[in-house]
Amino acid sequence: MHIGQSDEACSLGSPVRAVIFDCDGVLVESEVLGLRSLQMALKDAGLEMPMDSLIRFSGRSHQETLTELERESGVTLLGRNLDEHLQLHYMNLVRSSGLHPCSGIPEFIAALKQKNIPFTLASSGPRRKVLLSLRSAGLESEFPDFISGDDVSRAKPAPDPYLAAAAILHVKPPDCLAIEDAPSGIRSARAAGMQVIAVTNTYKREMLAEADLIVDDIKQLAVSTTGQITLI
Repeated sequence: MHIGQSDEACSLGSPVRAVIFDCDGVLVESEVLGLRSLQMALKDAGLEMPMDSLIRFSGRSHQETLTELERESGVTLLGRNLDEHLQLHYMNLVRSSGLHPCSGIPEFIAALKQKNIPFTLASSGPRRKVLLSLRSAGLESEFPDFISGDDVSRAKPAPDPYLAAAAILHVKPPDCLAIEDAPSGIRSARAAGMQVIAVTNTYKREMLAEADLIVDDIKQLAVSTTGQITLI
């Protein structure tokens, strides 16, 4: 596959036979609501933290997030049912605010379908949360089968979510392209042996440097008649 950046095209190894999306911040505009729900759940436990200190947990599992914050703060967070609090806050925020697909996603999915390129998603989030996000953004029918954090023993940045997603598509990991918005997700996909495109919906470009290509909008990507992903 060849992807051009500016005037220079770069080769990204083997041709892409499938695409695997991250969910929050790639498929749906949910990162802000996700972080806000985390902030609210932490407040329930007596730990108040500003939003800008929580962005580093984007793309990471709830368990890993709470473990790290408990270690840093000294406040007991594990074993207090905070995961349920977090999901409840998220569901309430989604219902009150709504969700939309990220820019360019409906068009890109349509192009993949037209070229018969299979796709799915791999998320570290709980299945219930992912389903709510997809349903609220009108994308549920596009992802009848996907991988959530409930389906694997290790969340991102471990390769498990992306390896499992490749398996349900029956495509070898090196033949898959991952689309991510977070450093932990990029590391997960790369550990699985996949090529990675990062989109700057959540993190600044310098935080996404481990990706093969960084774009500011999925609208910059097109699927050619041969099934190649190109930058336009």
